[in-house]
Amino acid sequence: MINELKAMAIFAEVVKQGSFRKAANVVGLSPSVVSYHVAQLEAKVGSALLYRSTRSLTLSHDGESFYQQVLKMLDAANGAISMLSHNQDEPTGKLKISLPTALSRSDTNKRIADFALTYPKIELDIEYSDTRKNIIDEGVDLTIRAGELADSELKSTKIGAIERVLVCSPKFYKKQAVPEHPEDLITWPWLKLAQLPNKRTFLFDGMPLSISFDSTVTVNSVEAIYQFCLSGLGLAVLSKSQVASNLADKTLLHVIPDWEVEALPLSAIWTKNTADNSNTKLLLSFLKDG
Repeated sequence: MINELKAMAIFAEVVKQGSFRKAANVVGLSPSVVSYHVAQLEAKVGSALLYRSTRSLTLSHDGESFYQQVLKMLDAANGAISMLSHNQDEPTGKLKISLPTALSRSDTNKRIADFALTYPKIELDIEYSDTRKNIIDEGVDLTIRAGELADSELKSTKIGAIERVLVCSPKFYKKQAVPEHPEDLITWPWLKLAQLPNKRTFLFDGMPLSISFDSTVTVNSVEAIYQFCLSGLGLAVLSKSQVASNLADKTLLHVIPDWEVEALPLSAIWTKNTADNSNTKLLLSFLKDG
Protein backbone atom coordinates (compact mmCIF):
# COMPACT_ATOMS: atom_id res chain seq x y z
CA MET A 1 0.00 0.00 0.00
CA ILE A 2 2.85 2.41 0.83
CA ASN A 3 4.39 1.98 -2.63
CA GLU A 4 1.05 2.69 -4.30
CA LEU A 5 0.54 5.82 -2.19
CA LYS A 6 3.95 7.11 -3.23
CA ALA A 7 3.27 6.38 -6.89
CA MET A 8 -0.14 8.08 -6.64
CA ALA A 9 1.41 11.20 -5.13
CA ILE A 10 4.02 11.31 -7.90
CA PHE A 11 1.33 10.76 -10.52
CA ALA A 12 -0.70 13.68 -9.12
CA GLU A 13 2.36 15.94 -9.26
CA VAL A 14 3.05 14.97 -12.90
CA VAL A 15 -0.52 15.95 -13.79
CA LYS A 16 -0.25 19.20 -11.83
CA GLN A 17 3.07 20.20 -13.41
CA GLY A 18 2.22 18.97 -16.90
CA SER A 19 5.54 17.17 -17.39
CA PHE A 20 7.74 14.48 -15.87
CA ARG A 21 10.75 16.81 -15.68
CA LYS A 22 8.95 19.56 -13.76
CA ALA A 23 7.38 17.01 -11.42
CA ALA A 24 10.81 15.46 -10.83
CA ASN A 25 12.17 18.85 -9.73
CA VAL A 26 9.30 19.26 -7.26
CA VAL A 27 9.50 15.78 -5.68
CA GLY A 28 13.31 15.64 -5.74
CA LEU A 29 13.64 12.61 -8.02
CA SER A 30 15.07 12.08 -11.49
CA PRO A 31 12.66 12.19 -14.46
CA SER A 32 13.37 8.52 -15.17
CA VAL A 33 12.37 7.52 -11.63
CA VAL A 34 9.19 9.61 -11.84
CA SER A 35 8.36 7.94 -15.17
CA TYR A 36 9.02 4.51 -13.63
CA HIS A 37 6.60 5.14 -10.75
CA VAL A 38 3.84 6.27 -13.11
CA ALA A 39 4.42 3.25 -15.36
CA GLN A 40 4.25 0.92 -12.34
CA LEU A 41 1.02 2.58 -11.23
CA GLU A 42 -0.48 2.11 -14.69
CA ALA A 43 0.53 -1.53 -14.60
CA LYS A 44 -1.06 -1.88 -11.18
CA VAL A 45 -4.45 -0.44 -12.18
CA GLY A 46 -4.39 -2.08 -15.60
CA SER A 47 -5.13 1.12 -17.46
CA ALA A 48 -3.31 3.93 -19.30
CA LEU A 49 -3.61 6.97 -17.03
CA LEU A 50 -1.55 9.34 -19.16
CA TYR A 51 -1.21 9.52 -22.94
CA ARG A 52 2.31 10.67 -23.79
CA SER A 53 3.68 12.47 -26.83
CA THR A 54 6.88 14.42 -27.43
CA ARG A 55 4.88 17.61 -26.94
CA SER A 56 2.38 16.99 -24.18
CA LEU A 57 0.77 14.78 -21.54
CA THR A 58 -2.98 14.12 -21.63
CA LEU A 59 -5.12 12.33 -19.08
CA SER A 60 -7.11 9.38 -20.35
CA HIS A 61 -10.73 8.96 -19.24
CA ASP A 62 -9.60 6.60 -16.48
CA GLY A 63 -6.76 8.97 -15.64
CA GLU A 64 -9.14 11.87 -15.09
CA SER A 65 -11.30 9.88 -12.68
CA PHE A 66 -8.26 8.48 -10.90
CA TYR A 67 -6.67 11.93 -10.58
CA GLN A 68 -9.77 13.33 -8.90
CA GLN A 69 -9.74 10.47 -6.39
CA VAL A 70 -6.06 11.01 -5.68
CA LEU A 71 -6.61 14.72 -5.02
CA LYS A 72 -9.43 13.98 -2.59
CA MET A 73 -7.89 11.12 -0.64
CA LEU A 74 -4.49 9.55 -1.15
CA ASP A 75 -5.23 7.35 1.83
CA ALA A 76 -8.03 5.71 -0.21
CA ALA A 77 -5.62 4.24 -2.79
CA ASN A 78 -7.12 0.78 -2.69
CA GLY A 79 -10.55 2.16 -3.56
CA ALA A 80 -9.20 4.25 -6.44
CA ILE A 81 -7.17 1.36 -7.84
CA SER A 82 -10.13 -0.99 -7.54
CA MET A 83 -12.30 1.54 -9.42
CA LEU A 84 -9.92 1.57 -12.38
CA SER A 85 -8.83 -2.06 -12.35
CA HIS A 86 -10.04 -4.13 -15.28
CA ASN A 87 -9.32 -7.43 -13.49
CA GLN A 88 -13.01 -7.86 -12.72
CA ASP A 89 -15.50 -10.53 -13.67
CA GLU A 90 -17.28 -7.98 -15.88
CA PRO A 91 -15.27 -5.10 -17.42
CA THR A 92 -16.37 -1.56 -16.53
CA GLY A 93 -15.19 1.96 -17.24
CA LYS A 94 -15.17 4.33 -20.20
CA LEU A 95 -13.81 3.98 -23.71
CA LYS A 96 -13.46 6.84 -26.20
CA ILE A 97 -13.45 5.79 -29.86
CA SER A 98 -13.00 7.77 -33.06
CA LEU A 99 -13.75 6.54 -36.58
CA PRO A 100 -14.59 7.91 -40.06
CA THR A 101 -18.21 8.72 -40.87
CA ALA A 102 -18.04 6.30 -43.81
CA LEU A 103 -18.06 3.44 -41.28
CA SER A 104 -21.39 4.39 -39.69
CA ARG A 105 -23.18 1.77 -41.84
CA SER A 106 -20.32 -0.74 -42.02
CA ASP A 107 -19.45 -4.11 -40.52
CA THR A 108 -17.01 -2.27 -38.24
CA ASN A 109 -19.92 -0.36 -36.74
CA LYS A 110 -21.78 -3.66 -36.21
CA ARG A 111 -18.77 -5.10 -34.37
CA ILE A 112 -18.72 -2.07 -32.06
CA ALA A 113 -22.42 -2.65 -31.41
CA ASP A 114 -21.71 -6.32 -30.60
CA PHE A 115 -18.99 -5.17 -28.20
CA ALA A 116 -21.42 -2.81 -26.45
CA LEU A 117 -23.99 -5.59 -26.10
CA THR A 118 -21.39 -8.02 -24.75
CA TYR A 119 -19.96 -5.53 -22.22
CA PRO A 120 -22.88 -3.29 -21.19
CA LYS A 121 -20.99 -1.84 -18.20
CA ILE A 122 -18.37 -0.21 -20.45
CA GLU A 123 -19.49 3.29 -21.35
CA LEU A 124 -18.67 4.11 -24.98
CA ASP A 125 -17.99 7.65 -26.20
CA ILE A 126 -17.97 7.36 -30.01
CA GLU A 127 -17.00 10.19 -32.35
CA TYR A 128 -17.56 9.97 -36.10
CA SER A 129 -15.25 12.41 -37.84
CA ASP A 130 -13.39 12.67 -41.13
CA THR A 131 -10.83 15.06 -39.65
CA ARG A 132 -7.65 13.36 -38.45
CA LYS A 133 -6.97 14.47 -34.89
CA ASN A 134 -4.11 13.86 -32.49
CA ILE A 135 -5.54 11.03 -30.40
CA ILE A 136 -3.19 11.77 -27.50
CA ASP A 137 -4.26 15.41 -27.27
CA GLU A 138 -7.92 14.44 -27.67
CA GLY A 139 -7.73 11.63 -25.08
CA VAL A 140 -8.97 9.00 -27.56
CA ASP A 141 -8.43 5.38 -26.47
CA LEU A 142 -8.81 3.80 -29.91
CA THR A 143 -9.17 5.40 -33.32
CA ILE A 144 -9.87 3.83 -36.69
CA ARG A 145 -8.39 5.42 -39.78
CA ALA A 146 -8.59 4.76 -43.49
CA GLY A 147 -5.58 5.11 -45.78
CA GLU A 148 -1.87 5.26 -45.10
CA LEU A 149 -0.61 5.93 -41.57
CA ALA A 150 2.18 8.21 -40.42
CA ASP A 151 1.96 8.30 -36.60
CA SER A 152 5.28 6.88 -35.36
CA GLU A 153 4.35 7.44 -31.68
CA LEU A 154 1.35 5.14 -31.90
CA LYS A 155 0.70 1.43 -32.35
CA SER A 156 -1.55 0.14 -35.12
CA THR A 157 -2.87 -2.97 -36.80
CA LYS A 158 -4.86 -3.52 -39.99
CA ILE A 159 -8.46 -4.56 -39.33
CA GLY A 160 -9.83 -4.58 -42.87
CA ALA A 161 -10.48 -2.27 -45.80
CA ILE A 162 -13.12 0.13 -47.06
CA GLU A 163 -14.48 -1.09 -50.38
CA ARG A 164 -15.33 1.92 -52.52
CA VAL A 165 -17.39 2.68 -55.59
CA LEU A 166 -17.57 5.62 -58.03
CA VAL A 167 -21.09 7.06 -58.14
CA CYS A 168 -23.14 10.04 -59.29
CA SER A 169 -26.80 11.01 -59.53
CA PRO A 170 -28.83 10.06 -62.64
CA LYS A 171 -29.48 13.76 -63.32
CA PHE A 172 -25.76 14.52 -63.29
CA TYR A 173 -24.92 11.47 -65.42
CA LYS A 174 -27.30 12.53 -68.21
CA LYS A 175 -25.36 15.79 -68.64
CA GLN A 176 -22.10 13.97 -69.47
CA ALA A 177 -20.83 11.96 -72.41
CA VAL A 178 -21.11 8.22 -71.68
CA PRO A 179 -17.70 7.13 -70.26
CA GLU A 180 -15.93 3.94 -71.31
CA HIS A 181 -12.63 4.44 -69.50
CA PRO A 182 -11.52 6.18 -66.26
CA GLU A 183 -9.58 8.73 -68.30
CA ASP A 184 -12.89 9.88 -69.77
CA LEU A 185 -13.77 11.15 -66.29
CA ILE A 186 -10.81 13.49 -65.84
CA THR A 187 -12.76 16.53 -67.05
CA TRP A 188 -15.96 15.68 -65.12
CA PRO A 189 -16.79 17.67 -61.96
CA TRP A 190 -15.68 15.72 -58.88
CA LEU A 191 -16.50 15.97 -55.20
CA LYS A 192 -13.32 15.68 -53.14
CA LEU A 193 -12.63 14.79 -49.52
CA ALA A 194 -10.17 17.34 -48.17
CA GLN A 195 -8.05 14.71 -46.43
CA LEU A 196 -7.37 12.75 -49.64
CA PRO A 197 -5.40 13.78 -52.75
CA ASN A 198 -7.14 14.53 -56.06
CA LYS A 199 -6.12 11.15 -57.43
CA ARG A 200 -7.96 7.83 -57.58
CA THR A 201 -6.68 4.40 -58.57
CA PHE A 202 -8.88 2.02 -60.56
CA LEU A 203 -8.37 -1.69 -61.15
CA PHE A 204 -9.27 -3.65 -64.28
CA ASP A 205 -8.49 -7.37 -64.17
CA GLY A 206 -6.14 -6.57 -61.29
CA MET A 207 -4.16 -3.97 -63.25
CA PRO A 208 -4.06 -0.50 -61.62
CA LEU A 209 -4.65 2.80 -63.36
CA SER A 210 -4.39 6.14 -61.52
CA ILE A 211 -6.03 9.34 -62.72
CA SER A 212 -5.96 12.89 -61.37
CA PHE A 213 -8.97 15.18 -61.42
CA ASP A 214 -10.12 18.70 -60.63
CA SER A 215 -12.74 19.02 -57.92
CA THR A 216 -15.66 21.43 -58.01
CA VAL A 217 -16.41 21.02 -54.30
CA THR A 218 -13.96 20.09 -51.53
CA VAL A 219 -15.26 19.27 -48.04
CA ASN A 220 -13.95 17.55 -44.91
CA SER A 221 -16.95 15.26 -44.44
CA VAL A 222 -17.81 12.04 -46.27
CA GLU A 223 -21.45 12.48 -45.31
CA ALA A 224 -21.46 15.93 -46.94
CA ILE A 225 -19.96 14.47 -50.12
CA TYR A 226 -22.70 11.83 -50.10
CA GLN A 227 -25.42 14.48 -49.82
CA PHE A 228 -23.85 16.69 -52.51
CA CYS A 229 -23.58 13.67 -54.79
CA LEU A 230 -27.29 12.94 -54.35
CA SER A 231 -27.94 16.59 -55.23
CA GLY A 232 -26.13 16.15 -58.55
CA LEU A 233 -23.03 18.26 -57.90
CA GLY A 234 -20.51 15.73 -59.22
CA LEU A 235 -18.76 12.38 -59.12
CA ALA A 236 -17.93 10.87 -55.74
CA VAL A 237 -15.96 7.89 -54.49
CA LEU A 238 -17.89 6.52 -51.51
CA SER A 239 -17.92 3.32 -49.50
CA LYS A 240 -20.10 0.50 -50.81
CA SER A 241 -21.85 0.19 -47.45
CA GLN A 242 -22.81 3.87 -47.56
CA VAL A 243 -24.42 3.79 -51.03
CA ALA A 244 -25.76 0.22 -51.23
CA SER A 245 -29.40 1.27 -50.83
CA ASN A 246 -28.97 4.14 -53.29
CA LEU A 247 -27.58 1.84 -55.94
CA ALA A 248 -30.49 -0.54 -55.35
CA ASP A 249 -33.17 2.14 -55.77
CA LYS A 250 -31.15 3.90 -58.51
CA THR A 251 -30.96 7.26 -56.73
CA LEU A 252 -27.23 6.89 -57.44
CA LEU A 253 -25.56 5.22 -60.42
CA HIS A 254 -22.42 3.11 -60.47
CA VAL A 255 -20.10 4.81 -62.98
CA ILE A 256 -17.91 2.55 -65.20
CA PRO A 257 -18.71 -0.54 -63.10
CA ASP A 258 -16.17 -2.67 -64.99
CA TRP A 259 -13.44 -0.65 -63.28
CA GLU A 260 -13.05 -1.24 -59.52
CA VAL A 261 -11.97 1.63 -57.25
CA GLU A 262 -8.96 0.67 -55.14
CA ALA A 263 -9.98 -0.10 -51.54
CA LEU A 264 -8.63 1.92 -48.64
CA PRO A 265 -6.82 -0.02 -45.88
CA LEU A 266 -8.49 0.28 -42.49
CA SER A 267 -6.36 0.41 -39.34
CA ALA A 268 -6.97 0.57 -35.60
CA ILE A 269 -4.59 2.87 -33.68
CA TRP A 270 -3.82 3.15 -29.97
CA THR A 271 -1.09 4.47 -27.66
CA LYS A 272 2.02 2.46 -26.86
CA ASN A 273 1.36 2.40 -23.12
CA THR A 274 -2.10 0.82 -23.42
CA ALA A 275 -2.32 -2.15 -21.03
CA ASP A 276 -2.88 -5.63 -22.46
CA ASN A 277 -5.90 -6.19 -20.19
CA SER A 278 -7.48 -2.81 -20.93
CA ASN A 279 -10.88 -2.12 -22.46
CA THR A 280 -9.06 -0.78 -25.50
CA LYS A 281 -7.42 -4.15 -26.18
CA LEU A 282 -10.76 -5.86 -25.49
CA LEU A 283 -12.43 -3.80 -28.22
CA LEU A 284 -9.48 -4.35 -30.54
CA SER A 285 -9.97 -8.10 -30.28
CA PHE A 286 -13.60 -7.64 -31.41
CA LEU A 287 -12.51 -5.55 -34.41
CA LYS A 288 -9.80 -7.99 -35.48
CA ASP A 289 -11.86 -11.14 -35.05
CA GLY A 290 -14.91 -9.83 -36.88
